[in-house]
Amino acid sequence: MDTLGLYIHIPFCLRKCAYCNFVSYPDRLGDADQYIDALIDEARFYKKLLQNRVVNSVFIGGGTPSLLSPAQMKKLVCALQAITPWKNTEITLEANPETLNEEKLSAFSKLGINRLSLGLQTHENAVLHDIGRGHKWETFLYAFETASRFFNNINADIIFGLPGQTLQSFGETLSRLIHISPAHISAYALKLETDTPLFKRYSGVDDDADREMYHLAVKILTGAGYTHYETSNFAKPGFECRHNLKYWVGEEYLGLGAAAFSFLKEDGGHRFGNVSSLDDYLQCVMEMKRPISENVYITGMDQIIEYIMLHLRLKKGIDFAEYQRNFARDFTSDFGEAIHITQNAHLITVDCKGIRPTLKGFDLQNTLICEFIKNL
Repeated sequence: MDTLGLYIHIPFCLRKCAYCNFVSYPDRLGDADQYIDALIDEARFYKKLLQNRVVNSVFIGGGTPSLLSPAQMKKLVCALQAITPWKNTEITLEANPETLNEEKLSAFSKLGINRLSLGLQTHENAVLHDIGRGHKWETFLYAFETASRFFNNINADIIFGLPGQTLQSFGETLSRLIHISPAHISAYALKLETDTPLFKRYSGVDDDADREMYHLAVKILTGAGYTHYETSNFAKPGFECRHNLKYWVGEEYLGLGAAAFSFLKEDGGHRFGNVSSLDDYLQCVMEMKRPISENVYITGMDQIIEYIMLHLRLKKGIDFAEYQRNFARDFTSDFGEAIHITQNAHLITVDCKGIRPTLKGFDLQNTLICEFIKNL
């Protein structure tokens, strides 16, 4: 059977961080039981699809999924496993440090959850407070050390370009993480979203400072043995995030919950997204309707554009033979001029097997991608 990724969106959180524009709802945890029932009912809408796929990755994201109680998580996981076969499945749970304790971590592990993604952002307590995080470095460290007794696959999320953060202090965050040695580290540039409180009071760091921090992350993390396998993601060998790789290599995934997105390969490519409103989502499922608000079929050249955009996020880049298998076209014939231009600009390296972005190519990723897709 073909494999499938499963994304489950849990939209509850204790508070909104100052930079966050994800679909999340503070102070609505009281709706969690009803929401879990809705998730299970929505999964049953896709029973035929799910019974014909093996789910080999699950990502429970949010929001703050770790707010759910062990009993609520057990109800959700067991119900989904009853609908679709899970085999050798990577099961990731996103968590905020202040929501975890030994009892929860033990219970989540016993459910088969085998990958934990902890939101750190920075080790600086003053910066954490300024951006609205609910934990301190010490809280994160306790959560990480406790979780390490139950999980050998832990990711730490960090952000660079935060207010009050310097190149030196970001380096200290990286050094502290290396010392405790998580299996995976995601290092994201701060993205200032217009509808967030942080956007109204902070203009961000300049491009040079942003790139200095990014280059420092690449240097320190690769020097410590982490593989830089995607623009913002670093892993010890064998600990690359299987689920997120599905997004970047164009594999199928089904999203359940408010604001969740899906991609299926039917009719060339079918991408659809659920309503973002929690109340609208609950109402749709209660009325036995699929809660879809966006529906796009990807055909023709759009498939090639997506392929290029996603694969140039990956260190391994674009494989000529894979491109030929997927599209029955020759990559060097389609993009000979773009290869020449971007290679001369040191944005890619080229060999007989394919092209791969350089660090400069990651820096100028939009420029790199545009150089290829403008040739179509």
